[in-house]
Amino acid sequence: MTDVRDLIDYDSPHNYAELLTRAGTVRDAAHCTLCGLESEPLPPQRLSLIKYRQAGSDKGSSRLYCDLHLAEWRDDARAARRPGRRAAEPPAHQICPTCFMQMPLTGGCANCE
Repeated sequence: MTDVRDLIDYDSPHNYAELLTRAGTVRDAAHCTLCGLESEPLPPQRLSLIKYRQAGSDKGSSRLYCDLHLAEWRDDARAARRPGRRAAEPPAHQICPTCFMQMPLTGGCANCE
């Protein structure tokens, strides 16, 4: 039996039923990761799997998405690629004008005060 994460790239949705077929695995139903275990299990044809990078794991982690949550994921992914939208930038550090040491983000030079 092959781990389905070995068959796919990171950060792109793949039909779960097709991945199970390629891996030689059979599954009748599974839960959407975001709907949770309390939700109705869905057939693999109605689920998509996305593999994410995870520190400490060569294979990464994966999540199953129903059609509703996959559409939300795609909307979020499109929004992240819009012009003018950037990740949070680290704060700029100030240099003390007296001793030329880097000041802490809280302000005031610890060396001169």
